[in-house]
Order: sequence, then structure tokens, then C-alpha cells
Amino acid sequence: MLFHYKALTKSGEEITDTVDAPGEAAAIQKIRNDGNFVISIKAADLAGKKTSSFSIRKVRDYLYDFINKSSAKKQVGLFSRQLSTLIRAGMPLVTALNDIIEQIDNKAFKNIIIDIREKIEEGTSFSNAIARHRDIFSEMYISMIRVGENLGSLDEVIERMSEMEEKKVFLKNRIRAALWYPSFMLAFSSIIVVFLMVNIIPTITGIFVDQQRELPLPTKIVVAMSDFLTSFWGFIPLFVIFFIYIYSKYAATDKGRKKIDELKMKIPIASRLYNKVLVYRFTLNLGVLVSNRVDLLKSFEIVKKIVDNVIVEKKIEEAAKNIQEGVSISQALKKHDFLPRLVTGMIAAGEASDKVDEMLLNIGKVYENEIDMTVTSITGMIEPVIIIVMGFLIGVIVLSVMMPIMEMNLLVN
Repeated sequence: MLFHYKALTKSGEEITDTVDAPGEAAAIQKIRNDGNFVISIKAADLAGKKTSSFSIRKVRDYLYDFINKSSAKKQVGLFSRQLSTLIRAGMPLVTALNDIIEQIDNKAFKNIIIDIREKIEEGTSFSNAIARHRDIFSEMYISMIRVGENLGSLDEVIERMSEMEEKKVFLKNRIRAALWYPSFMLAFSSIIVVFLMVNIIPTITGIFVDQQRELPLPTKIVVAMSDFLTSFWGFIPLFVIFFIYIYSKYAATDKGRKKIDELKMKIPIASRLYNKVLVYRFTLNLGVLVSNRVDLLKSFEIVKKIVDNVIVEKKIEEAAKNIQEGVSISQALKKHDFLPRLVTGMIAAGEASDKVDEMLLNIGKVYENEIDMTVTSITGMIEPVIIIVMGFLIGVIVLSVMMPIMEMNLLVN
């Protein structure tokens, strides 16, 4: 059982932490064995409701939990691989979880696995125990574990899910790593431009203003922008925060999310990658579900939640209704037109040979490679564009400063 506690160390420092123990007395003894004096202790309910009262401490705890949970999601793949190996070796589920808990470094994820182990010890099934933590374990993961429990192939299912989770993390990391350098270039170049506009331009243009000379139009524009940034640069972070707040509120509405998802599918350059990711999510996940004998309509319902795009979700839902009415998978998907014709053609070939699951998995693998190549090509396009745009902006700033100087030289000569 997991307990939250406050304690004093030998040096008199107050600490807040969690401890795993069978009961409160055992927890207190465990804390004392570490040389700490318990101030307060209470059982933790990881899936319980949080209070809505506001405080700085709660905001801090929320941010801390958010960061920990983000990193905890990356632990699912490794956890699944370790668990499948131990179960395959004949180790009972609870014993396997106990061994894994001792090796987990991420505190948030460790607490979640402890909670799962406790629920299993109380008689809850593994699938229902992990269903308490849907922010870490996806709908597909939970459904696949349930299938493994029913078919008696839990080790095989968990091993398959470990591969899926590792691929998902690898894909996200691959995209982030590819976009990191262009993002750094853009941020660094923007800082240079703002520095020039706020610190350098006012100093130089002040000379021309003192001489009451008529400035060229490009110089006037740059000076006006410099004055604006100098006067209001402190409001830029507030503007960014306000924009993020408005965006999050708009994205939370049905209309807003639909518009944003539609834009993602149409925006130049980026849509190439995004649409391939949608096809990859749909085909690979559907292939895994069907290959593990999950009911086809149930598989469509699960995959619908995984694609994370309301427009495609609606089309998947409509395709599922057509399949329920007796239409073939390929015809239903072709009718609602969210997959490339080549993909629906391959699915039709899979239906003809009664190997739809294998075909879907093969399509997923093909699109995994396509995504990798698309990321490389997009980043290769973005980098020179950023260099050209930022070089142009800096060139305009320098030219706007040089033009009055050159005019002064001409008048002197």
C-alpha cells in the first residue's frame, strides 16, 4: 500500500515523500529505519478525485505531476517488456510486479505500478487495475491486456504491446529530434533580431533624429518597429501566454478542435507528415488488434480513439457502421476517403487472401519508414528557409541603417 508522509531528517530538515508498505505501522517503521521522524502520514489514492481549491502549492504540485506523468508514459514500453519476460519465465503476476517496482526510478510511474499491484492483490483483474490509470495506459493497451487475460496469452500480448509502446516513443523522439535544430535556429535568430531592434537600432537612429534629417521609408518602418518593441517588449511574454490560453480554450470546444484538426490535415508541408502519421496509427493499431482476435467493430471503436483527429474519428465511426451492415472493410474505408487509394487497395488484396491483419501490419511498417523519410525531407527544407528568412530580416535592418549614412556621405562629398 502507498502512503504519503511528512518527516524530519536527522538534520532537522522537513521532507515530503511516499513509501510502499503493507500497512500504516509498517510504513512508519520503514521511515524510522531510514533515520527520519514521522510528522504525518496518510494512505494515497492515486485514482481518487483531487480537490478543486486553488493554492500556489497545488499549482506547483500540478506542474510536478504533469512533468512526472509525461516521463512516466515513456516507461510503459520498458515495463511491458520486463513484465512479459518475467511472466513467460513462469513468475506469478504479483511477484513479477514486485520485482519490477524495485527497479523503477521514475517516482510517478513507480507509484502507479504499486497501486496496480495492490488492486490485483485485492482481487481486481490486471486490465481493470491498469484501467484506473488511463492517462498513462491507452485504451488500446487496456483492451489488449483484457484480450490476453481472456485467451490465456497475457505474456504474448504484453510483449506485443511493449513493441508498440517502444515504437510510439521512438517515433515521437525521432520527430522531436529532427525538429529541434530548426526550432533552435528560429529561436536564436529571433533573439538576434529582437536584440538589434531593442538595443542597437535606437542608438544609431538617435543620431539621425537629432540631426532632424528626413529618413528613407525603409528606415522609418524599422525605427517604428524598434520603438514599438522597445516600449512594449515586456508585454510579449504576456501576449504569448494570452494566445496560448485562448488557443487552449478554443481547442477545448468541438468546433475549435474540428477546425484545428482540419487545419493540421491541410497546412502546407506539415500536412504531409501529419497525414502519414494518421495512416500509420490507424493501420498498425488496427492490424495489431485484428491479429489478436479482437472483434472487428470493437477494434474500430478502439482505433477511433487512438488517431486523435475528430474528422478521421467520424469517418472511422461511419465506416464501422457500413461494415456492420455487411460492406467489406476496403469498400467502407474507400467510401469515407481518409486513406490513400493505394492503402485501401492493399487492404482489399488482404481481404481477398484472408490476411487483412498481416496486410494492415505491413502497411503500418511501410508508413513507419515513410514517416522517417518525410521527417528528414521536411527538416531539410525548413533549415534553408529559416536561414533565408532570418538573413533577409537582418539584411533589411542593416540596410535601413546604412541608407541614411550613405545619403550623409553623398551630401558631404
